Amino acid sequence: MIKLKPVYKKMLWGGNKIGKLLHKDAEGPEPIAESWELSTHRNGMCSVAEGEDAGKTLNEYLDRVGWEQFGEHAARCHALPIMVKYIDARENLSIQVHPDTQYALTHSGDCGKNEMWFILDADPGACVFLGFQRDVTEEEVRAAVKDGTIEQLLNKIPVRKGDVYYIPAGTIHAIGAGCLLCEIQQTSDATYRLFDYHRKDENGKERECRVEDALAVLNFRKTPVRTRKFAQVKGKAENMLGDIGKLTFIEYNADGESVYNLPLAKFVVALFLEGSGMITAGVSAEAKQGDTFLLTEQTIEISGKCRAILIGY
Repeated sequence: MIKLKPVYKKMLWGGNKIGKLLHKDAEGPEPIAESWELSTHRNGMCSVAEGEDAGKTLNEYLDRVGWEQFGEHAARCHALPIMVKYIDARENLSIQVHPDTQYALTHSGDCGKNEMWFILDADPGACVFLGFQRDVTEEEVRAAVKDGTIEQLLNKIPVRKGDVYYIPAGTIHAIGAGCLLCEIQQTSDATYRLFDYHRKDENGKERECRVEDALAVLNFRKTPVRTRKFAQVKGKAENMLGDIGKLTFIEYNADGESVYNLPLAKFVVALFLEGSGMITAGVSAEAKQGDTFLLTEQTIEISGKCRAILIGY
């Protein structure tokens, strides 16, 4: 069991909830858009926070202890199959789509990206955009991107704390302003923006939109709206991320103690969202709001007055 130190990403649309609600100590005055809690991706590797390996990147630590302990994918690719992030949207994110692995490897030198969103906090009126309201054509999408009306084609879904959404590769989507969420995704940073509200960075430049790549991978069919509640995925393994296999989700939200057994998991990520307590998996460690741990034990005990989620891969 190791405690992880995240990688912070500062972007135009970021807010202050990652520091305020999750007690993350990010340096600098700029808004924090993303906190990469578990990442072996080249664009942002988290590191070991404590112990003899403190300061090493997670990749360096896994080089030392052996990637094979974390499953076949890790042993083969020298990368964990999933990433876990906190995302704080002060403004709407870009309207975007992620490719599947075959397209991403050819056009972005990266893996594909299926992902899940677990809503941690939502301002009144907060929403997400997920899929098309009806079947559309490529010509309709091109025209809507050009004249800035693309939102009108999308499902606009009000969200609240505890909602869970699955976004397979090829699904058009955007996180709306006022959302704080935990994103569990394939290890990939391949994103194709279609529309970014003509926002400009500090140098007065708009961010790149890869419309042609987006259109090449986009699913133009109507997307049924499905709001999954956490209880529907709690405590059992489900094929949540497509071609990388099954995930198990467990939520601890109590003042007491519980023991969980995750026999299907190669490894487990434990994220503490509120309060403080103890986590035991072979060894014990104090845990408080904002802490993230990576574990390989299959039997895990959590105690204290806190709220935590376990993600078993």
